[in-house]
Amino acid sequence: MTQRELLERWWGTLDAPGRRDVLEVEPGDFLSESLALDLQLYGVHVPDVAVAFDVDGLVRRVVVHVQPRELTDFLTGVR
Repeated sequence: MTQRELLERWWGTLDAPGRRDVLEVEPGDFLSESLALDLQLYGVHVPDVAVAFDVDGLVRRVVVHVQPRELTDFLTGVR
């Protein structure tokens, strides 16, 4: 299946409130962990990136989930 087909399958499982929540994601936004995991469960590739920052001399790392281009394009079409 293509990424588009996987996104269509995932979208079809969302209820109205779930769709409204996803439509609030703007192009370029990072994805919440729950949204990223949900997409991954449907086979959608969601890149993750580790971000490191220094807080009072302690290096902290956080993983953020990048919005895949296919999701951006899909949501643009749905809107």
